[in-house]
Amino acid sequence: MKYIFNKYYILFFGLILTMSGCTTNNLAENGNSNDPFEQTNRDIFKFNNGVDDYFFKPVARGWRKLPSFPRDNLANLAETAYAPLSLANAMLQFDTEGASVIIRRLLINLTFGIGGMYDVASTEEFGNIEKREEDFGQTLAVYGFSDGPYIMLPIFGPSNLRDSFGRVVDAVFNPMTFAFRMQNIGLEGRLSQPVVAGVEKRETYLDYMEEIEESSLDYYATIKSLYMQKRKKDIKNGKGSIESKINYELDENWDVGSDSLIQNPTKAFLEPEIDKKVDYIDDLPSSNYPEFNEETIYLTN
Repeated sequence: MKYIFNKYYILFFGLILTMSGCTTNNLAENGNSNDPFEQTNRDIFKFNNGVDDYFFKPVARGWRKLPSFPRDNLANLAETAYAPLSLANAMLQFDTEGASVIIRRLLINLTFGIGGMYDVASTEEFGNIEKREEDFGQTLAVYGFSDGPYIMLPIFGPSNLRDSFGRVVDAVFNPMTFAFRMQNIGLEGRLSQPVVAGVEKRETYLDYMEEIEESSLDYYATIKSLYMQKRKKDIKNGKGSIESKINYELDENWDVGSDSLIQNPTKAFLEPEIDKKVDYIDDLPSSNYPEFNEETIYLTN
């Protein structure tokens, strides 16, 4: 069984490499450096929506109807099982703060949370320790690897070349995978964590995604934009430093009677100073924010 499982990883990675090998030709054809496989991605997106409507949504609604016990406990166990992988990636990123947060949450929930069944680390008594998830896609980004072309994966959803490769690495080198193998736990046991985590996440965003689908003129483009924004936020661990495009403050030495604005209005209004920074912590920036658009569209040639 494990050999068959490994073959799937090889085939998946081969598919990604094949798609990346076609990137240059596709760029030449449609000139889109961000989404060169757009038509194929849209077809896969349509397929994913069909699977979601007939399978994942009903499962998520059923999951929502379960009582908090055992639903929350299973979700907490899934998060605890993912913690070793997050810790490994945080260490690879030399993120000492993130590694410390993950270790503290893991130890507290394992001891006081009855093996991770209860998330006591998020309570006030234990300091409201934040949840932290790291993956190998983020690790590659920290090392300077670019996103690569946008890719819509069957079932798994939006991704890019870097994150798709990172997903494979995480699955193969997950510390829990080695622990399962040492205990001779089969494939069904190894899939329990990602399945529970996936169902829990789908239930969390159930209403939100339906609202987006109903209000979006182009559902595919909206999902792509949101995914790219979220990954930028994940890579920066929820924090970002975005330069504001306009400084509305007047120079304190500027003379009101000066005719500099009349003499050179272009420089005064079209070349503002760029010195202010906006920090975001919790809320995801709007897709209308200039720094988070895929590209700037100019109306003049």
